[in-house]
Amino acid sequence: MELTAEGVLARGPGDEDGQLVPWSRFMSLSLHVTTVRWASSRTAGLLNDFFGDDVGPMNSVDSNGSCLQGTVRKPYEHWAGRFSHHSHRYSYAHVMMAQELVRQLMAAQAVERIGDAEWLAGVIARLTDERPRTFPGARLLVTSVLGLEGGDGGETDRTYGLLGTQG
Repeated sequence: MELTAEGVLARGPGDEDGQLVPWSRFMSLSLHVTTVRWASSRTAGLLNDFFGDDVGPMNSVDSNGSCLQGTVRKPYEHWAGRFSHHSHRYSYAHVMMAQELVRQLMAAQAVERIGDAEWLAGVIARLTDERPRTFPGARLLVTSVLGLEGGDGGETDRTYGLLGTQG
């Protein structure tokens, strides 16, 4: 899976070209990933579906495994872009902040910013050393960082004036 300025480019096994889903098609989008690679598989996701309590980053993976998933329009359908988990362990804090970043950008109708590698690197640099212990803590940190991005909040920057003014 590749995040581009145009949208999400999802490739399956043997699919060289992949399928590009433009950012404008997403009605909802969320990140589903766990802290460790073994828990990020489709098999572990099935077990989470059956036995999980849907609380915390460890149980956020369903039968799709690690993925971005959501609803797209025209045609209206469920979409999942699967990706493989890195071999290193993610911290719970990093998983929570990444999930919150996607959630807040969708809420601000600015999810296409994820496809801007330079902008995303700046946000990640600001969040990397943070270690929130709770989802509300992750929400506040991401809101704070997004409030620093983008400038005046005018027509050309519909996102970060909005996020920066939340209390």
